[in-house]
Amino acid sequence: MKIILSSFLFLLLFNFSASAEECAIMLGDEVDPEEFSESTGKKIYFCCGSCVKAFDGAAAYYIKAVPALAEKFTEAEMKELGVDKIKLLDQRVCPIYPERFINPNSKTIEYKGKTIYFWSSSAQRRWKRDPDAYFKEAFEKGHLPQYKS
Repeated sequence: MKIILSSFLFLLLFNFSASAEECAIMLGDEVDPEEFSESTGKKIYFCCGSCVKAFDGAAAYYIKAVPALAEKFTEAEMKELGVDKIKLLDQRVCPIYPERFINPNSKTIEYKGKTIYFWSSSAQRRWKRDPDAYFKEAFEKGHLPQYKS
């Protein structure tokens, strides 16, 4: 009886952890079943309303930039959404929150003659406190490819 109960609990835990899906825009966060966007008749789940809003504002961009989103769509659906016409930015992630993908509509700051994109206004504020230190760290980690020679 203990073996059967143990096996049942193992399978239950395995199925629960296998079904936990990571947000495609805010890496490391699990999706919330109540936070989703609909595109070409599909529900795309995210961790929060901020990710839904970002996706809704730049769906074709995110589908092209984020492999986890691209695999949810067929070639025909991507063409219908205009993904083939999207030019990706060199920068893909926020320099303050590198687990979050940015898009062309994201908040920006001009720094050393180039545009830096941020996930949010709070990321912009943090940057403004010490731009040289944040730049150095983000550049060294490869988060600001637009500054490579």
